[in-house]
Amino acid sequence: MTPAGLEQDSHAAGSGDAEQEGRKAASLAVGALLAVSLGLTAALLVFSAYQYRSQVISEAENRSIAIARVLEEHAARTLGNHASTLSHMEWMVDDLGWDRVDGTPLLFERLKAMAAQSPEVQSYWITDETGRVRASSYEWPMRPLNAGDREYFRAHLNPGTMLHIGPRLNGKIVSEVVFTLSRRMELPDHRFQGVAQISLLSSYFTDFYRSVLHGSRDVILLMREDGEVLVRNPMIAPEDSAAIGRFPELISAPDRNGIFRAVTPSDGVERLLARRKVPDLPVYVVYGTDVASIEAAWRDRVLPYVLTAFPALGLLGLLGGIALHRSRQAVNAQEALRRANEALEGRIAERTRHLDQALADKEVLLRDIHHRVKNNLQVILSLLELQAQRSPELEAPFSEALTRINTMGLIHEQIYRSTGVSAVRLDNFVEALAGHLNSFHSRPGRTIVIRHRVEPVSLDLNRVVPFALILNEVVSNAYKHAFTGRCSGTIDIAVKAEDGSLHLTIEDDGTGAPEPEDAAPPGRRSMGMDLIRAFTRQIHGEYHFARGAGTRFDLVFPQEADPA
Repeated sequence: MTPAGLEQDSHAAGSGDAEQEGRKAASLAVGALLAVSLGLTAALLVFSAYQYRSQVISEAENRSIAIARVLEEHAARTLGNHASTLSHMEWMVDDLGWDRVDGTPLLFERLKAMAAQSPEVQSYWITDETGRVRASSYEWPMRPLNAGDREYFRAHLNPGTMLHIGPRLNGKIVSEVVFTLSRRMELPDHRFQGVAQISLLSSYFTDFYRSVLHGSRDVILLMREDGEVLVRNPMIAPEDSAAIGRFPELISAPDRNGIFRAVTPSDGVERLLARRKVPDLPVYVVYGTDVASIEAAWRDRVLPYVLTAFPALGLLGLLGGIALHRSRQAVNAQEALRRANEALEGRIAERTRHLDQALADKEVLLRDIHHRVKNNLQVILSLLELQAQRSPELEAPFSEALTRINTMGLIHEQIYRSTGVSAVRLDNFVEALAGHLNSFHSRPGRTIVIRHRVEPVSLDLNRVVPFALILNEVVSNAYKHAFTGRCSGTIDIAVKAEDGSLHLTIEDDGTGAPEPEDAAPPGRRSMGMDLIRAFTRQIHGEYHFARGAGTRFDLVFPQEADPA
C-alpha cells in the first residue's frame, strides 16, 4: 500500500506540473499572438500602401481624362466654328466672283472684320485653283503671292479632302507661328475652284492650355492624325519653331478607356496619357501626367502611415513582452478564480435547489388552498340550494346568488387544475362557465345555445373574479329576459386581445334584455347592474349596451394590470 503522505505528495507534484504546463502554454499563446499581431500590422501596412497607390493612380487617370475632355470640347468648339466660317467664305466667293474679289475691297473688308473678332485667328486666305492668293484679311489690293507650295493647297487637289489641318508654319507676310484649317472650294459641277484657309495662332492654344495644366511636368499636345504636333505646352523648343515634333506612336498606341502609358519622345519622360479624338476633325488632343509626380504623391500620402507604423510596431513588441510576463501571473489568478467560482457555483446550486423545493411546496399549498376554497364554496352552494328547496319563496332571490357563488367556485377549480397559480386561461374558463350557466338556466321545452370564441389569453387572479362575475351577470340576464315567450335562442360570447386591451362581447338574438337606467334611484336599480358597474371600475374598464334585433354588451379593459 502507498502511504497517505506519499500519495498526497504525488498529487501535489502532478498539480504543480499541470500548472507549469499551463504557464508554458499561456506563454506560447501570447508569443504566437504577438507574432500574428506584428505580421498582421505589417501586412496591413503593405496592403494600405498598395491601396493608396491604386487610389492615386486612379485619381490621376480620372483627372487626365477629365482635362482631356475639356481640351476636346475646346478644340471641337473652336475648330468647328472656323470650319463653318470656311463654308461662309466659299459662299462669299460664289456671290462675288473672282472679278469683284479682285476689283473691289468688299471681301477684304469682310475678312478683316471677321479676323478682328476672333483672337485665335491670325488671318484669312482665299486662293484660286492655280494657287494664286486672290484675297486675305491683310491687304487690298493683294500683292502677288502663290500658295501652291503649301501643304494645305496640295492636299485639296484631291477631290476627297474637304477639310484639312495643316502643320505648323511661319507666315509669309507676318512672321508668326500658325497652323492652318482649310476647305476645298468647288464649282457646282464639283470642279476644283480653290481653297479657303484660316491661319490659327498656336500661341492662343498655348495660353489656354497653360490655364488647364495641372502639374509642372504635365504636358498637353494638339496633334494631327499623322502624329504631327501642332501645339505643345509646355514648350521645350523655341516659341518660333515651325516643327516641334512628330510622334505617330502616340496616336497609334492602344489605350484602355482612353488611357495609356508611354514615354513622350520629345523629353523622354514617362507619362500617363489621356487621348481624345476631336469629332469630325482630323485632330487629337493628348494630356499627359508625369508618372514620377504620381509616385511622389503616393509616397507623400503613405509616408505618414509608415512613420506611424514603425513606432507602433515597436510599442506592440514592448507590450507583447509585458503581456508575456503578465500571462504567468494571469494563469495563477485564473486558477484561483476558477476554484472560487466552483465553490460559489456549488453554493448557488444548493441554494437554488432549496428555493425550487420551496417554490414547489408553495405551489402545492396554494393549489390545496384553492381546492379547499372551491370545496367550501360548493358546500355553501349546496346549503343554499337545500334552503331554497325548503323555502320556495327564496328560490328566485337565491338563484342569482347561487350562480355567482358557482362562478367563483369555477375560478378556484380552474386555478387548481391549471399548471400555474397566478393566472387563469380565459378560453378554458369561459367554456366551463358557459356549460354551467346553460345547465343552471335550462328549462323544459326551451333550448338556449351558448357559442363562444375566446382567444387563448390569460388573466391574473386579481381581475379574473370581477371579469367572471360581469360575464355571469350579463349571460344570466340574457337567459332570464332575452328569450321570454321563445323556445330557442343563441348567446354569443367573444373575447379577443387588441392593442393592449381585452374586448368582451356578449350578444343574443332575443327580444332585448332590459337594463335599468343609470339615473334610477339607488333603491330601484338592479343589483346586477350595480355589480357590473362596480366590477368594471375595479378592472379600469368601460362597458355599454346596445339594442337592435337583440342585446349586445361590450366591455373593454386593459390586458395588463395597473402596476399601481
